[in-house]
Amino acid sequence: MSLTQDACERLREAIVSGKFEFGERLSEEQIARALGMSKAPVRAAFMDLRDMGLVTIVPQAGTYVVTPSRQDVEAMSRFRAMLEREALETALARDPDALVHRLNGAISQMQHAIDVGEWWLYSRADSAYHRAILQMAGNRYLEKAYDLTANALEALRARLQSGEGNFWSRSFAEHIELRDLVSRREFEAAQALLQEHILIINRSLSLPETDPQARQKGKRRSDEECLEILSAPLAP
Repeated sequence: MSLTQDACERLREAIVSGKFEFGERLSEEQIARALGMSKAPVRAAFMDLRDMGLVTIVPQAGTYVVTPSRQDVEAMSRFRAMLEREALETALARDPDALVHRLNGAISQMQHAIDVGEWWLYSRADSAYHRAILQMAGNRYLEKAYDLTANALEALRARLQSGEGNFWSRSFAEHIELRDLVSRREFEAAQALLQEHILIINRSLSLPETDPQARQKGKRRSDEECLEILSAPLAP
């Protein structure tokens, strides 16, 4: 793994998991010190993260963790719902039994995450569940399109899952219900539930409706905090 790839993956995990907050300013120099590398690979990592939709680079001002507006989230979630409904329809036509098998594997991972109380494990299993639907459709272009918003939506789900309320229990129940509908070949009901499951994020997050630059918090962390966040082992 190159220095840029290492920096990018460590920053991606820190943003998606919520260790770096929405709107937080990321210091190129501070991150380079924490990772023990020059600023060049960090700068390149920022560009990759921008392409993933996780940071905003403001000329002459700095790099900030993205803060999606309500309009952003609605657009992303509806885009995702369209893709996953198409993928589910295709996967059901190809091999519903194989799809159920893949969904069972992700559900087992979710149950383990709940048992040990690790929301980041649940978030990973959640992503694996939805990724299985895309992969079982057998259309690599659907999956590529899905990747346009996957990281930003994962970050949003992670903040829901780590917060208060019953998001975990509702999410888990809906994943099981969707698997059961596929098992019973109730395909129309499965597609309707999938869309509702995806779009619930629009009603569950309190988000601003302002310009991204107005949402930048400019928060600065100490070098010790930054080192602690970025030196943690990468998840397997």
